[in-house]
Amino acid sequence: MPPPPSPPPQQQPKFRVLSPELAQARRSSPLQQSPPASSQLHPQPQPQPQQQKPPRPSFFSHLRNSYTSLPRPFRRTFRVLGPLLPLLPIGLFFSEHVLQVMWVRGPSMTPYLNEDYDQMQTKSDIVLVNMWGGGGLWPWERKRRLERGMLVTFRSPANPRHMAIKRIIGLPGDQITTREPCMKETQIVPFNHVWLEGDAQDARKTMDSNTYGPVSISLVTGRVLAVLYPRWRWLDWSGWEKGVVEGDVERKFGENYRQDVRNRVLKEAVKLERPLLE
Repeated sequence: MPPPPSPPPQQQPKFRVLSPELAQARRSSPLQQSPPASSQLHPQPQPQPQQQKPPRPSFFSHLRNSYTSLPRPFRRTFRVLGPLLPLLPIGLFFSEHVLQVMWVRGPSMTPYLNEDYDQMQTKSDIVLVNMWGGGGLWPWERKRRLERGMLVTFRSPANPRHMAIKRIIGLPGDQITTREPCMKETQIVPFNHVWLEGDAQDARKTMDSNTYGPVSISLVTGRVLAVLYPRWRWLDWSGWEKGVVEGDVERKFGENYRQDVRNRVLKEAVKLERPLLE
């Protein structure tokens, strides 16, 4: 016997009639109201979170990436020379303010320097120059101890780009008997200046204070300490007043080397007073 047929499902009414009390209660509480049909049929899209921009790579990361992209020989070279880079500014400071190596050109200091210049004219002496000066505590303090007979380096007044090496003949207050091509017979060395000359016997082989006059001390950059090549010689200016050549153990220049130069200097002929600077 077949089972009895199930009753058809009851259809829910499309509209619901509320009592006045229930309608008033729902109207007073909007949170309990059902959302409108339009919002159910057309749901509003949810706002999407904003995408954060990737952080900008730093300079060091960019430098690291550039280094890794280099070929292996270049990276090996940078790896070897890298520890030497901090020594570069130290070396520049040392050569500019402490010690410096210079080449002596020309015949102005012959035969004391460039001894074989008259015969060969090919070799140049290499000298060691003290850029510190020894007068001040710090290298940038331009206090220098200058004495007669010292070999000094200075910027030539005729050409400031040229570094020259000459000997100090006169100090401030000295009276110098000049030689050619100077137009004056005698010259008083003014304050804050020195009189410089080359050791060459022939005045035409050297351009010194007889050409451009006394040299300001501010142009003096250093003092020659020793000759490094071709023959090592330690220079001592204190023996110049006695006619002894620095490093001349064999006395091949004689006992009174360039006595005529010292005779042309009248020491402290004029007493100079230091001007007061306000």
